[in-house]
Amino acid sequence: MVGVDYKIILPTNVKYLDITRNFIDLLEINWPEAIQHLIISLTGQNTNTVKINNIPIVFNDEKSTLPTCIYNAAQKNKADYYLIFLGDAFISKKVNDLAINALLSKLMQNSINYCRLLPQFSFYKNRGIREYRKLNSNERYGHSFVAFGASSNFIDSEFGSDITDRQFEIKYLKIANKKKNVYFNDRVVLKQNIFHILPSIQKGKWDRVNIFYLRRKYPKIKFSDREIINWKYESIIQLRKIISPIIPNNLRLKLKASKKEYFDTDI
Repeated sequence: MVGVDYKIILPTNVKYLDITRNFIDLLEINWPEAIQHLIISLTGQNTNTVKINNIPIVFNDEKSTLPTCIYNAAQKNKADYYLIFLGDAFISKKVNDLAINALLSKLMQNSINYCRLLPQFSFYKNRGIREYRKLNSNERYGHSFVAFGASSNFIDSEFGSDITDRQFEIKYLKIANKKKNVYFNDRVVLKQNIFHILPSIQKGKWDRVNIFYLRRKYPKIKFSDREIINWKYESIIQLRKIISPIIPNNLRLKLKASKKEYFDTDI
């Protein structure tokens, strides 16, 4: 890519190495140009003997958080820009490498410090350019940890203090609850899923719909034999995706209070 040196950071715990390997299997098929940019940043017990396809690995302390894994990987692998994916943010279809290069160039040129790579429905659509729109402070999960692009400045300021990924998301959920309706000048969300990201793990188990799709589309890949969530949980997840952007705060809080097992936070 002309002008932009980028790295892809995959932060993960040793307990999720089976999922990490599946991520790489799909990456090699659907975006082979990305492999040379990939870095795994690993935490958990007994990590020193881990090797995965000759991909560089940053070994972190046993109890390091995933944001700390990102921070440490960025410190040891300097780049103009970073793309971060959780291990289950699978690249499910062919990626246009030229389009990604063009996007990264625009993010750099426009001084975008954070870019949510997975599109999200929103009523705040009027500001931005063809590829992305500006994030509004009112948007819940506008700052997602699943898949995002970030500058080194963003990584240093957000992840340099040993926070958890949940604390990162809660920080911006609390800002959203204040309803200040402010657009971030340096933070955006993609309008289209050009990375074809398919998050497929829910609380350590396979998403029922997504693993069915992946196994059918990629029969030669040996996907992890983890448990699959039940149909009830799957139905709630699908409903949550639809109503989350539009549901009033008071109703959302009541639902969370009555169905805590299906939500990650209580705010």
